[in-house]
Amino acid sequence: MALPCSLARPHAPSLPRSLTHRPSALASLPESPGRHLRQSLSLSPQLLHTRRSTRHSPFALLKPEEGFMQAEEKEEDLIGAIEVELASIETCLMDTAALFEALMLVDLMERLGIQRYFEHQIRRILCTSYMQWDHKYGLNDAKTTVLAFRLLRLHGYPVSAGVLMALEEGKKSFYECFSVDSPTNISAMLNLYRCSQTGFPSESKIMGDAQEFARSQLLNVLSERNPTLLQPNNLGIEVNFALELPRQRLMPRLESRSIIKQLWPGNESTRKYLKLAKLDLKKLQKLYQQELEELERWWQQFGFDEMKRGRKRLIQSYFIVVPIINEPQFSSFRLAYTKCIALITILDDLFDDKNYDLQELRRFNEAFRRWDSSLINDLPQHKLAFEGIDGTYLELAAEANRVQGRDILPIFRHMWADFVASFLKEAEWLHGERIPTYEEYMQCAKDTIGTKMVTGTSAFFLGEKITDEMLRHIGPDSRFMHLVSVVCRLSNDLASSSRELEEGKLATGVGCYMRDHPGCTQVEAMVGLTSVIELACQELEWELYRSRAVAPEFCSRAVLGNARGARLLYRRVDGYTNPDEELMKLSQDFMFNPLE
Repeated sequence: MALPCSLARPHAPSLPRSLTHRPSALASLPESPGRHLRQSLSLSPQLLHTRRSTRHSPFALLKPEEGFMQAEEKEEDLIGAIEVELASIETCLMDTAALFEALMLVDLMERLGIQRYFEHQIRRILCTSYMQWDHKYGLNDAKTTVLAFRLLRLHGYPVSAGVLMALEEGKKSFYECFSVDSPTNISAMLNLYRCSQTGFPSESKIMGDAQEFARSQLLNVLSERNPTLLQPNNLGIEVNFALELPRQRLMPRLESRSIIKQLWPGNESTRKYLKLAKLDLKKLQKLYQQELEELERWWQQFGFDEMKRGRKRLIQSYFIVVPIINEPQFSSFRLAYTKCIALITILDDLFDDKNYDLQELRRFNEAFRRWDSSLINDLPQHKLAFEGIDGTYLELAAEANRVQGRDILPIFRHMWADFVASFLKEAEWLHGERIPTYEEYMQCAKDTIGTKMVTGTSAFFLGEKITDEMLRHIGPDSRFMHLVSVVCRLSNDLASSSRELEEGKLATGVGCYMRDHPGCTQVEAMVGLTSVIELACQELEWELYRSRAVAPEFCSRAVLGNARGARLLYRRVDGYTNPDEELMKLSQDFMFNPLE
């Protein structure tokens, strides 16, 4: 398809106003598009589409062959075979069909979670794609353009949503470039839908239009239930999955398992990718189980079972991080992250316990400020918590010192002192039955949700020395961290608001919003806060893109993962306090149940 050439270059992205201010308008809550989440997650998106040209296409409809699963190749053999195939494809990337095939393979590898084995090949494919990229019109085919746009943007290339404006404002519109009249075209519509979720704030109009169009078309396909369109390659399951779990809620490695289950055993071209992904998940699953055993030993070592009110949520805490930072070399990061969440949960329960008066909680806070447990000798539960934190962080600091080449312990202790002081302020609101303004609430509550504390602890275990430039972009005081904290805090508040109001806890996001908007109902307040979350997620796409210039990809992913985990965990209920059956099945499948 020849794209028009009458479009001016779009403006550079600009940032919206701060999201800590109370929201000024209410937006509709997103409707659920389809089936039960467990069905979607058990057979998640597959990425193989019917290619326009021919030879051994990895995107042809799947035709399982007899005897495929009898032999299991070694990991190194599969990697070698894939490297040979990618090298062959790289020689003909100037051909439109070959470029589309290469981009689809990049997408497949990333969704399967095996991209770390082929970083150089992926980099070369994307570099070649960008060399052919026209900044006004993308590539010479609409379907290839939207796929390339998403991959290039997520890898930090400067591409603009103006290419979608060209599709819409020129001779062709979205309606003419994309349709849902065949399985291949439905797959292209899914790529448009996924592409639309990577927009920056300044691109909200064009990306919003694309998303609304693609979403409505995909919903129509589901409602019609045409087996000719939806049965090939389990396309109906893929569409439903994409609508149920958009990018903002998707923890990447969970998708890997689902793709394997959906596409297994694959066809001649995809088989080796699926086999490698299956072997990789099996290997990682053993590592994850070992890490959970280590976390259980740590819990017992410090006697946390003696906490009368402290919730033990090791598996839930671990499950928040492992599908995001899943690579084997980041074991220390996952352990530090999980320990920190578990400790925060203990403190949260202590400060929420009305059996302790404010004077006792203030002494607890003073113990952290001075770092002196003798101040709470007569408070055994608080002393146990303090000494557990102290002992844990002495061990963590010793390990972090080796990576960072400097003494990290003073940083850790300062972080905990500030964190506990924020908990005390919330306790004062609780005991005094005071409802602060929304802005005052958020200044404190976006800290007590723990995102800064958890990320500030675990970031020292990513194997990278933390530079001042990295801290400015993704550190505790960065805009990036602020937005992630807003998403986490409000996602938690929306899921737990009814329970907390019943318990008499008035200083919540919902309660403070209602205070600032007299006459506002609880439902209206929840709609308003949902709008704030959506705006924050959109700006996070911009901050993620900016961070690629100064921080390794896995560092930015570690920060952003908090927001994604929160949106999944608190999607329907408070999945951390009371995980529903769907979340429990997800975590069990991911960490314990083998792929059959």
